[in-house]
Amino acid sequence: MICPRCGNPTRETLTYCASCGAELTVYRKIIKTSNIYYNRGLARANVRDLSGAVQMLKKSLEMNKRNTRARNLLGLVYFEMGETVAALGEWVVSKYFQPENNCADDYMERIQGSPAKFDAMNQAIKKYNIALEAAKQGGDDMAILQLKKVVSLHPNFIRARQLLALLYLHTGQKERAKKHLLYAAQIDVANTTTLRYLKEVSAPATAQKEAGQTGENELAIENTGDGMRLSTAGNYSEDKPNVMAWITLVVGTIMGVLVTFILIVPTAQKNIRAEFEKNQLDYSSELRIKEAAVTSLEKEAELWKGKYEEVSKQLSEVVIPEYDTGMYDDLFLAVQAYLAVAAKEEPTDAELIDLAGELVKLDIARMENADAKKLVEKMQGEIFGRAAEPAYALGRQAHDDGDYEQAAVYLQAACDYGLRSDSCYYYLGKSYQLMEANEQAAEYYRRLLAEFPSSSLASYTRTRLGEMGFEE
Repeated sequence: MICPRCGNPTRETLTYCASCGAELTVYRKIIKTSNIYYNRGLARANVRDLSGAVQMLKKSLEMNKRNTRARNLLGLVYFEMGETVAALGEWVVSKYFQPENNCADDYMERIQGSPAKFDAMNQAIKKYNIALEAAKQGGDDMAILQLKKVVSLHPNFIRARQLLALLYLHTGQKERAKKHLLYAAQIDVANTTTLRYLKEVSAPATAQKEAGQTGENELAIENTGDGMRLSTAGNYSEDKPNVMAWITLVVGTIMGVLVTFILIVPTAQKNIRAEFEKNQLDYSSELRIKEAAVTSLEKEAELWKGKYEEVSKQLSEVVIPEYDTGMYDDLFLAVQAYLAVAAKEEPTDAELIDLAGELVKLDIARMENADAKKLVEKMQGEIFGRAAEPAYALGRQAHDDGDYEQAAVYLQAACDYGLRSDSCYYYLGKSYQLMEANEQAAEYYRRLLAEFPSSSLASYTRTRLGEMGFEE
């Protein structure tokens, strides 16, 4: 359960929010009531009582406007009744309250994903409006023609079928009216307007005939405030003396015609217009809902566009290192030198040291080719082992001759080639010390003490560290 105040989840058993301390008892009752109305609406929709389902679902949303299940079901009911714009409006609002994992996405995609079907629905709505205007102006034939096209394009449009049936009733075509009312009743079994019209269609023909013969009842349409219905309009005439039959017939006919065209017809037309205006869909408000949905989608598109530009900017700032071909040039040179040395049966110490110097320059970590790495490791493993001792010997010789710079070069190379001995560390450190490179000297003195603590050179090493002012 989500707290309505802070938006944090809380356990169902608690009567207050663990995060903000808000009282949740009333809120739970509201949610429960909303779900009860939703279940009632679902039950009515399952038996095709769509009008009753709309009432229950609207009450559910009055309790909890964020009940997306009720809102989505209301959209489906509207769509089944032919109210496409109202259905889309409910699904757009549902999408606003629940952007993720919302079945409203699938509903809208199914409608808008079929351009032909969607266009047919739009054409049906336009033709319904044309028919409505024609009926207001008294053009029943034009209205009937347009409504026939509407129900062919959108068979489930209940309002269109009700209006078409009403016009058929007004023009005396009861069988055609009954056909459309029965079709509407199959879609929504408890629609009160459809049932009221069916009752008028199913009125006993004998009663109507008798009423027509006596002249006391005339067929008319009146506005009752809750919809249109057929009624009988009383035709009052005073008792006349018994005159000849033909005079009575002529006078009655003339009076009937006058009453029909002067009183009944204008009144019936006025009532029809009033009923049409009452039953007209407020398409302007539904259009505003649709425009709001479009605006919401445009804002969402702008949001995604901003995120795209931000990611693009971040990508443009990423520096991708260029491919360094120079490392492989050094590798080719090292391979050539290796092959030249390998071709000799007994290479000199200088040749081995020079080759090891070329190989030590190669940075395996930067190489992307696995075969190249293996080749370098193989050459280094072979040559370093053979060049380390000669390099150490040349370093000792240079040290003994007082050429400390050259000694440091050879002894450093011996260490780089993998030679690990106390004497190599000691004379390398001593060469650096005599060159006044005390930091480097201290480094190798400390290596000696760490790796060879019992060496005979350890005491000399500690003395030299002390002379430079360093500790072990």
